[in-house]
Amino acid sequence: MIRSAAIALCLIFSPLVGDAPIAAMLHATLLRSSPAANSRLAQPPDTIRLVFSEPVVPSLSQISLIDSAGNARRLEVAGDTRNVRVLVGRVGAIPRGQYKVSWRILSADGHPIAGSFSFFVESAKTLTVAPAASGPAPVLRDSARRDTLLASSSGPTHTDASAPVLASVLRGTGLGALMAGLGLLFFGVTAGEHRKHAPRAAVVRLIGIGAILLLGHMFAWMVHISPTRDISGSFIASVLGSTVGQTELLRVALALLAFFAIALARREVLAVVFGGACLLVSGAVGHPAAIQPYLSIPAKMAHLLSASLWLGGLLWLAWLSRCDEMACRAEARRVSSVALIAVIAIFLTGSLETLLFINFPGDLIRADYGRLVLLKVLGLVLLVGAGAYNRFALVPRLEEPGTTSRLSRSVRNEIVIVSIVILIGGFLGYVPTPPAP
Repeated sequence: MIRSAAIALCLIFSPLVGDAPIAAMLHATLLRSSPAANSRLAQPPDTIRLVFSEPVVPSLSQISLIDSAGNARRLEVAGDTRNVRVLVGRVGAIPRGQYKVSWRILSADGHPIAGSFSFFVESAKTLTVAPAASGPAPVLRDSARRDTLLASSSGPTHTDASAPVLASVLRGTGLGALMAGLGLLFFGVTAGEHRKHAPRAAVVRLIGIGAILLLGHMFAWMVHISPTRDISGSFIASVLGSTVGQTELLRVALALLAFFAIALARREVLAVVFGGACLLVSGAVGHPAAIQPYLSIPAKMAHLLSASLWLGGLLWLAWLSRCDEMACRAEARRVSSVALIAVIAIFLTGSLETLLFINFPGDLIRADYGRLVLLKVLGLVLLVGAGAYNRFALVPRLEEPGTTSRLSRSVRNEIVIVSIVILIGGFLGYVPTPPAP
């Protein structure tokens, strides 16, 4: 039954990882602007001021001003020291006419958002266009993009970058491998007399794979947020100079340190410390960084650590069932007790995150984020059922012939479902949460 359910989860989830990008709603929303969309001004504005629903990263955001001929120049932008949700662009002197403001921002959760709106200048201080601060005014090379930006002035538009499949998969599998290796290492280190069975080689591989995939994710993420899909040296410097970029770099560094600690220094406790710190930092990446972070970041941290214990416990039992059946029986009670605490923590923290990120119950059906949450909940329900069956039906009867093999099969099925749930979590980090009312 569990295996069939896992296959069903795969079939349901597979359309989300196909070639088509995941549809998006909004990460950050443009709340208001000065000048306002479609406004008619008697004098040209000195600045373009944009106010968003979430904090923005000014160093990785841009505003372009496009005239009616399609000529565009990038404005010098800055943040507002009094409001982290504000982006300001200096305009300079411009002639009268219609203008399109094209903006692209990086929100505090690391997601790029783009949009545009028009305004009109009825009279002007001067009839010449001031050159951009950094040099000659660049002209849009993509005529289709220019026509789109200048098409109509019916109101502001938003384009939310779709969830990148490669980055989502790298994030989910990287974190999953790291959590598996860290949890397996924890149970091996704390196994007492059964510590001799700890699969050190498997732990090294899992943590190493996790670190490499998270490093790959960082570069895939940088490509995703780059306006030109190119990562030059100056762009990388800008990314690493931002808080969101430094957080990503710290996560990768801690994962690599965990790998070096277990693979080279053979310091298991140190590897647990570095790996645990990596999971804690991961709690500050993505949506929690922008949506009530004082609640969502601690919840995400506890969620990841609990999932690592759960997955690591399952892998530990699966390993022991192959190498020492007596040790598996002895460890089953300890693992099941830890798993019970972990699953309670997972449900509590997951429920809190859902309450913070989902505004209306209907968003669970209408929004991509909500549907992925439902899939994750389905997987967790299956896992709770399997865990309860193991704890209360199989563990008390481990001395009976054939029970250990049944427990081993059940654990392997749980591992499959946990892996799918973690992959879904990788996509949840990129799929936009439903917009606030």
